[in-house]
Amino acid sequence: MDATGPRRRGLLVPAIAFGCALLLLLGVGGGLTAVWLGNRDAEPTPAAESSSSSGQAEPGVWQPLEEGQEPTGTADDLEQVLAENPLQEATLQAPTGCELPPTDGGALAPEELTGYLEAGADCLESSWGEALGAVGVDFTGPDVVVYTVDALPEDSACDPARFSEATPVVCQADNTLYWPAAWDPGFSNTDAEEVPQLYMWHLSYSYALFAMSAVSLDDYFGTLLISLAEEPERAEESQRRYALQVSCIASAAVYRMPEGIRPAGRVEGFVTSVDAQAAPATAGEPSAEARAVWVGQGKDSEGVLRSCDTWSAAPDAVA
Repeated sequence: MDATGPRRRGLLVPAIAFGCALLLLLGVGGGLTAVWLGNRDAEPTPAAESSSSSGQAEPGVWQPLEEGQEPTGTADDLEQVLAENPLQEATLQAPTGCELPPTDGGALAPEELTGYLEAGADCLESSWGEALGAVGVDFTGPDVVVYTVDALPEDSACDPARFSEATPVVCQADNTLYWPAAWDPGFSNTDAEEVPQLYMWHLSYSYALFAMSAVSLDDYFGTLLISLAEEPERAEESQRRYALQVSCIASAAVYRMPEGIRPAGRVEGFVTSVDAQAAPATAGEPSAEARAVWVGQGKDSEGVLRSCDTWSAAPDAVA
């Protein structure tokens, strides 16, 4: 069973765009390479300047960001925010009434896929919404749109050139997860019991990025990369920390799902193993061993997201 899919790689561009993210999804813990697609002017707009100047927070202290508002502070300040924010205080609870439609095994047909993914997304929204609401963060889960390359979504807020059969597209600009109908990172090799486990594994990874966006962590992280433009080694370490945090919280979320939906048996044995993790292609990507450790950390966290604090971890833990 190939749970990671093709080893497609890309460059993590330290040019942040607030809205669209193309996720090169290789599975939870299988490596995160995200490209933020620029949709801003080079200079801040007057509205952005006004928003940024009207709600200045103490340096290093998290605050919610309004539309057009950009994080401020030094690299140390931004790292402190990434280490101390409402996400770190949240605890994911097991959702109630979480069920997925029965299947016969194998990859789902396109006509079945939308309803199946929406059911899984409802489970994740219940868990994430309650956890973030308890720490004062509003969260509305993304819509799910299944597409084919022959019929790309016409009204997406993200660049059509980024849609392919190779990966889901996480588009914060319109709060939508776009899922390619033909994408198959091992789905076709599953039996009926394994289908929900593997679909939820991958769905949870994409979903985690929307949850982090609700806390503005993607914006803080992108601004951190910009501030580290003259410190490439530190920027690479920050990329690894962020990637491992996503892997950990996605794993934590999927393991709050009910029995039969969370990974077990053959699926669990593989996706949590070192062998399932893609080897790093750049210094900004974590080792397979580190990925497996943080996936396991999320699995064992019982939903306590402080367990996924990669920003306070020693450098060798995020190598």
